[in-house]
Formats: sequence, C-alpha cells, structure tokens
Amino acid sequence: MSTAKTDFNLANLPDVKYGNTSYNGVPIIYVVKASKTSYINYMKVLMLAEELNLSYEVSIVSTKDEWYHAVHPERYVPAIKDRDAKTLEYFFVFESTACLQYLVDAYDKTGTWSGRTQKEKALVTAWLAYQTAGIGLYENCVKQWGILEKRLAEPGQGFIALKERPTVADIAYYPFAMSYMFEFLGVNIADWPNIMNWAQKMEARPGIQKVLQWAPTIGS
Repeated sequence: MSTAKTDFNLANLPDVKYGNTSYNGVPIIYVVKASKTSYINYMKVLMLAEELNLSYEVSIVSTKDEWYHAVHPERYVPAIKDRDAKTLEYFFVFESTACLQYLVDAYDKTGTWSGRTQKEKALVTAWLAYQTAGIGLYENCVKQWGILEKRLAEPGQGFIALKERPTVADIAYYPFAMSYMFEFLGVNIADWPNIMNWAQKMEARPGIQKVLQWAPTIGS
C-alpha cells in the first residue's frame, strides 16, 4: 500500500487467536486469514476499535466451520462476540455495518464517532446507511467515488458526514476509497482530488495507520 507509514508498537497489538476461542472479558472480532483482498472489508471494524482505544481480541476463523453458523447465518466475517454488562449474556453481532454501529453504541461514550447532537447523529446514520447500500462491484465503486468527490467538494466539508471530524461513516467508506483500492482497480486517485485529500487525512490517524500495516499480516 502506498500510504505514508508511521511505525507502531507491535507490543500493542491485540491478542490473535484461532477458532471458537473463549471470551475473556473483551469483545472478540472474528476475521479470516488475510489475503490480498480478504481483509479489506473487516479492517474497518479493527480501525474503529483502534480509534476507540478499545481492548479487544481477534479470532481467525474458518468460514467452513459448522460452529460459526451460530455467529453468522452464512458464516461471513467480520462479526463480534461480546457480553451484556447487565445480564452477562453472550451475543453475536454480524455484518460489518452492524459491527460498526454496535461498537459506537456500546463504546463511543462521548459521541466522537457516532455524533454528539441530534443533527450529527442523523448525518452519521444517513451516510453510514448509504455506504451499506452503495459500495460493491467496480461499477458501484466508481459511482460512489463520484458521490464522495462531490460531497467532499462542498465548502468546509473535510469529512463525509461531518465537516470538522471523521466519524464511523468515514471508517465505513474508507477501505473502498483508500489509496490502495484505487491502485488495485487501476485508477489514478489524483483524478479524484477531494477523495485523495480525505484519504490522506484518514491515513494520518494512528489507529487507521496501525491497521493498514497490521491487517494484511493477520494469520501469516
């Protein structure tokens, strides 16, 4: 990936385990072994966990394992296992957008990533939902890039949902609009200057940069 790299402390990486691991008091994020593209969708959940300074574990699973049906009906990743603080019941959250929404609902106590006011929350929710519906195949990526480029060209619009700071909506879009994705699809990101500037700001964040460097190595 052609991103400006900042060294991070390998000692601060979360524990990485395999399979149906025991719950140890922190959320478990289920992923698969990283390949050239397999980590693209699930890394957004890792990025949010890092930006929230969340203690969590990662479990590398095989989506062929029968036990994983209890986590996701089609055995996809990412997913999360956590425990209700009041009832102490275990539960699973699946689908990347639902995982993002769960993490901000449960752990973003200040509203930094989910919105602090009714207006902010509405904007974040709308753009998060729109990302879920829009990004997909190459043709959809190009269409969505056009929409993002136009959005980020609005006066003072430094980020997707809010003007002055990134939110969970930015993290949701980022893997499909980062510099690497343009390279992977053979597109020059410089032709999308507002997205390029936004991506550079996202990539400068320590939590984002940490996952950019770490996620491609998961399971290797």
